[in-house]
Amino acid sequence: MVTRNKGVVFWDVDTQFDFLLPGGRLYVPRAERILPNLRLLASLAAEQAVPVISSTCAHLPGDPELKTYGEHCMLGTHGQQKVPETLLPHRFTVPNRPILLPTLDSFQQIILEKQAFDVFTNPNTDELVHRLGESLRVVLYGVTTDICVARAANSLLDRGHQVHLVKEATAALELRRARAVLRSFIDRGGRLVSINDITTRARAA
Repeated sequence: MVTRNKGVVFWDVDTQFDFLLPGGRLYVPRAERILPNLRLLASLAAEQAVPVISSTCAHLPGDPELKTYGEHCMLGTHGQQKVPETLLPHRFTVPNRPILLPTLDSFQQIILEKQAFDVFTNPNTDELVHRLGESLRVVLYGVTTDICVARAANSLLDRGHQVHLVKEATAALELRRARAVLRSFIDRGGRLVSINDITTRARAA
């Protein structure tokens, strides 16, 4: 059983081979530079008993998103897998269909599969977040800032949670669009934080 750090959640968005590494089917330019910070955040979560919620694209042929971005993160392929820097030993994967969720205290990491930009299209996401708490402090990071990270941030803010976006642990496909996303995020009450802010606060707590 995992003893939880209550009220705080690390939220890891789409940290998958196809996005993060050169040669991936939808490689985000220079995204591999955030790998050390992704590793640090995963280690910190394990050290501090902070639950990690991870989203992963798990695409099937015919998914609407593929019309815009081409095939990527196809379910069962190597490119669809999470990079090892972001994996914790005790984890559970939630498919994009209704299931009976397990007792969350048994796992350090819950991986939510999705076929659309917004992880809340997985029918289990709202129940999962509800189980974690009514007013969470969410530490958000991953790829891409301008698409799926933005969708996660907005959905969490819509549900009344505090969202802290780690600047050095995100990467964007289009920098101009990412800048607009960040301005909107701040206007909505989201906070931009550094990796040092997160590590200092967690270890002080």
